[in-house]
Amino acid sequence: MNIGIVVNNLIVIFAMIVVGLVMGKRHMLSDRAERDLTSILMNVGLPCMIFSSMIQKYDSSLIRDSVIIFVLDLLFMLGGLLLNLLASRLLRVQQSRRGVWVLAATLSNGGFMGFPIVNALLGSEGLFLASMMNLAQTILCYSIGVGLLTAGASEQGKTDWKKILLTTVNLAVVLGLACFLTQAPVPELVLTVTDYFGGITTPLSMLLIGLSLSRGSISSVFRDRDAAAITGMRLLAMPLLIVLALHILPLPAGSLVASVIAIVQAMPCPAVVLTLSNQYGADSELAARSIFLSSLCCIVTIPVILLLV
Repeated sequence: MNIGIVVNNLIVIFAMIVVGLVMGKRHMLSDRAERDLTSILMNVGLPCMIFSSMIQKYDSSLIRDSVIIFVLDLLFMLGGLLLNLLASRLLRVQQSRRGVWVLAATLSNGGFMGFPIVNALLGSEGLFLASMMNLAQTILCYSIGVGLLTAGASEQGKTDWKKILLTTVNLAVVLGLACFLTQAPVPELVLTVTDYFGGITTPLSMLLIGLSLSRGSISSVFRDRDAAAITGMRLLAMPLLIVLALHILPLPAGSLVASVIAIVQAMPCPAVVLTLSNQYGADSELAARSIFLSSLCCIVTIPVILLLV
């Protein structure tokens, strides 16, 4: 990976985050507008960007890399869950907080923040592979992850699997894969429209991250020992261990697998941890603080991790 290109792209990306931060501090957008923009991003921008990335000429090496990255990410996430469960016990995290602690430290913000950055740095092929990683993370999140949260939660909710599986992002992945594998012709009009809508994803997602950062109370976040520990595990310990493993593993020459995994694993805690914490009565305050703090600190840690790839 050309680190000069990486740094230049990250500067642009984080400049967009600063724009969102300033807009949030100046109250230029209402909470309702922020929710509407998030809906546009998740239901239109991201699905279009993913679908467009999968409309490529058939390449057996891309299928090979997709299988490799899916399996590797499942293994890395399972190892991460075990590592963070042990770490939470060594740090004597309260039982009521342990599920959120482990899940937030293990999972990364691969969709909302990772997809746009992968697309900016590695293009459509990288985004194709990142989509496979997202499927692996979704499987673990809504199986083992839910089990961890309910173990220390005050109440247990009912999992709506239809809502989980039939998201626009997952549907875009399935439809894109079907078109790629069958090489079915896609009308030029459809490609043009999805390209245009997909183009809003990176600036819009970075803007929303900046808005989110502007809403938090920094003083209370930095006083939370558990949120700080989660941030350290999510942004430094986990990515560093995974990058080390990627250097050891005999990955195919010229493959983007290592770069995609490193980028996605360098991302902060995902918003889904907060969503699930609210649903299952877990410690949502810890989830919110961890997401805020890791999103703030990743501006410094992401370039460091990518320098090591």
